[in-house]
Amino acid sequence: MKNLWVVVCSGTLLVACGSGGSPSTANVSMQSGQWEYAVVPDGSSTPMYVDFNVPVTSRIVSVSNAVIFNPSVVGLPGATAPIYCGDFNLRGSVTETTLKGNMSWGQPSSLFADVGGSLAKDGKSISNGSYSGQMCLDATGPVISGPHVKGSLTGYTVAPINGTFKGILNSSLHGAVVVTLLITQNPDFTLTVSGTSVENGVTSTLVPTEVPSNDSVNGATIGINGFANNINGREPFGLGGHLDPNATQITITNMSVGNNENITGALTKQ
Repeated sequence: MKNLWVVVCSGTLLVACGSGGSPSTANVSMQSGQWEYAVVPDGSSTPMYVDFNVPVTSRIVSVSNAVIFNPSVVGLPGATAPIYCGDFNLRGSVTETTLKGNMSWGQPSSLFADVGGSLAKDGKSISNGSYSGQMCLDATGPVISGPHVKGSLTGYTVAPINGTFKGILNSSLHGAVVVTLLITQNPDFTLTVSGTSVENGVTSTLVPTEVPSNDSVNGATIGINGFANNINGREPFGLGGHLDPNATQITITNMSVGNNENITGALTKQ
């Protein structure tokens, strides 16, 4: 996404299968939809988020393009801005109500972390989870040989994002900016978006690009790209944000307009 403080790394996120044998009648399936893992390192109160989409309800999970998101306040070395690591793949299975697995990264893949937890009977949340491994630390992306981190893991589904979102954001150039977005989520996790921004007395119409995949949701992470049109001309814009589980608020990690303006804040569903 243009002009966002974003780090994108390719990799593989693998969740290993459980023990062999005949399937148990108590096996629980992981529900389809948007998912997020919140990993809280020991000694910290700020989660690292793992976002991904599960297209089909199943005990055998196979998804792609998972995203790791670290807020800047996570306090890790080099984390002076929100950090994203993307292009992960996730595959795995659930045995009864137990999810076990590991994360790997790179080509060829190397072990990144071990994960596990208990899947609720409705297949929509994970509790009593654990994480043991590495993290995205700085602008170089995941560090396989970096410091070892242990922590707790919880998982939950994220509601689809639909409706009108509005808020007063902060521009690095003009101060207060009123942004309104009308968002409809499609079955393939792409987004149909329209909106406006009003700053410094000028109203811009926000028009997404014609490439559907440029506007999409991945777990609780959303990305929108397009153009801002106003009386002064046309400039590219990009937006990266993080949803709350109910999809009622978008925390804007960064919204860029043109080459020099950065906008942050939150949009709330009206």
